Formats: sequence, structure tokens, C-alpha cells
Amino acid sequence: MDIVELRTPTAILRHGRGRLTVLRPGTDGERVLDVPIADLLKVRLNRRADDAVVIEIFLRYPTPVLTGVPADRTPLPVLIAEHDVPAAVGIVDRINDQIMATQRIDVAAPDLTPPAPEWGKSGPVRADVERAVRRMAPRKEARSAVTALHRYVTPDEYVLETAIAVAAAPAGSGTGLLAATTTRLLFISIGNGDRYAYELAVPAILGARTVEGARSAPGEVDTRHGGSGMDVSDGNRTLHFAGVDRADIERVTCAVNFAVRRQAADGAAGPADPGVSQLYAEWELLVERHSLGMVDDTQFQRYGRGILRSL
Repeated sequence: MDIVELRTPTAILRHGRGRLTVLRPGTDGERVLDVPIADLLKVRLNRRADDAVVIEIFLRYPTPVLTGVPADRTPLPVLIAEHDVPAAVGIVDRINDQIMATQRIDVAAPDLTPPAPEWGKSGPVRADVERAVRRMAPRKEARSAVTALHRYVTPDEYVLETAIAVAAAPAGSGTGLLAATTTRLLFISIGNGDRYAYELAVPAILGARTVEGARSAPGEVDTRHGGSGMDVSDGNRTLHFAGVDRADIERVTCAVNFAVRRQAADGAAGPADPGVSQLYAEWELLVERHSLGMVDDTQFQRYGRGILRSL
């Protein structure tokens, strides 16, 4: 970035190459401040009570001392002349843009592309299912449920986490494999009895939470199997799963909440705000309906104010 400089009656402010430097005018060029942009909190223009215009420099960390005063709440002021305000606005915006750029963290989103199944001796094998099962505490009795999970997952969902749990009605009763995917919560029974599977779509889930201790509500299973369980709520009822392994059930709980938030974020994009031409067309229609008596005066005023506020 090119170096830009602003000379004021009291200081020389220089910005460039990732640093902000403030010098005292004169031959010596004493440095009042010389810090990297990452150490700045913000820079702003302010007009003081005496009508003087200053550039205020706020440091991110409170340890440095400026002009004999700790800098936690006291910014470094750089006095500027009135005719330098336009140039000061440009350099302040430039510094704040770079401050924002240094604070921006690019977080790589996880790759949740469902992998294509590979066919083995027992049928399809999905890599995401294999990874989730490997993170789970090993259980020999879960092999049949894991095989069934490979078949149950659809091409448009990604398996996040799995755990062995004990279900309570209405999700079933008994031990099974609990799987959280990007679109569903699945419970696949384990045992010698009748095999069944229960599913709950992620859009129907409000959230999940880890619970401790025994459950005393009628029809629910207590959590003696490791002392930790998961409650999943859809706003109308709560499904309870008693965890066999605490770490596994906590990971599934986090995965369910992740899927819920992801679904909400994906569905958050709404239609664009109406343009001026659309609002004007709505206004003409409202006037026409008011003139025909289809809208009374109170409705006309209320709807009209809404259109005007949208402009």
C-alpha cells in the first residue's frame, strides 16, 4: 500500500506499508507513535468542545502510554486545520478499512459434500459414515446398525456424528445407533427384537441440549448409561436419548445444533427490498383503491406511511 501523509500544525501523520506513524514537526522528527495497523482499534474524526478538529487514534491494547496518560480510554489526538478536513476524511477511511481487513478472519467452511458410496461385500459404504463411526466408542453390537446406516443415508445428506444411545418413546424403546446428519436425526435400533428406524427432519428441530442425571418423567428412560443424555425439542414435544458414552452423545448434540443453525442460515435469504418503481406502483394502486372507497382513510394513512418509509 502506498504511503500517504497528512501534515498538520502539530504533527505529521503517515500511513502505509501496514503501519501508522505520528511525528512531531521539526528537523528531529520525533516519533510520537509508530505501530502496526493490527494494534489499532479505530481512528476517527472528532470536533471538540472548543471547535477544534482532531483525528483520534485508539489503540487496541491499553498498555502503551500516550502523552503521559494510559491509552485504554484516552486516544491520541492529532490536531488538524479546518482546510485539512477533506484530506483527513480520506486518510481516516483508508486506515479504518485496513483495520477492518486485519480483523477479518477467513474461516474455511467444512466440506459437507455427501461422498459417493463405494460398494463392498455388505453393500454400500459411505466415507462420512465411516469417519463418524470411527469417532464413536467401539461397540460390536452396533455393526448391523452401522451397515443399515450406510443404506439409509441419502445422496443429499452428510453424516456428522454417531453415538450409541437408549431411546425413549416416541422415538422407540431400547438401544440403538443415533446419527446426526445435515438433514435428519436418525435412530436405528440394535438388538434381537423387531428392527426399526426413527427419523426427525432437521427443519422440525428447534434445538438439542445435553442433560445430566436420571429422567423421572413418565415414559422416559433414565441416564444411568453413562450419566449423560440428549433432549431434542421440536417445540411441541421433547425426545430423550440416554447416552451410553458421554463424549459421543455430546458430539451428537453439537452436531444436531450445527445442522439446525446451518438450515436456518441457508433459509435466511429473503427477497430483495422493493425498488422505487415497485413502491411507486404500490402507491398508485393504493391511491386508486382509496378513491374507489375500497380503502378507508385510516388504512390509507397506515399503508401510505409504510410505503413512504420504504423509500
